[in-house]
Amino acid sequence: MEIDIEVPDLASVFGPSAAAEGERVLDRATVSELYFEQGDEIEEGELFAVLFNRHGTCEIVAPTSGVLVSMRYEVSDSVASEEVLATIDTDR
Repeated sequence: MEIDIEVPDLASVFGPSAAAEGERVLDRATVSELYFEQGDEIEEGELFAVLFNRHGTCEIVAPTSGVLVSMRYEVSDSVASEEVLATIDTDR
């Protein structure tokens, strides 16, 4: 079975800090760190990536264990809410 690692709703992640600053939330973030590559085994809960925008950073963890069979972004790429970052095959 294949499970996607998705970008969370960035408004929910960054909304409180943006509201405190009186700004609207940006709906995009930049990939600042990737800790795995395609073909790597990953365990549920392991830190997969870190995203940032001017409101802060967001850690993305693996939703399940398996092998990364697809990577759709690289460090410095811009991503939007709910986009798929990577895919994990749980049967490998």
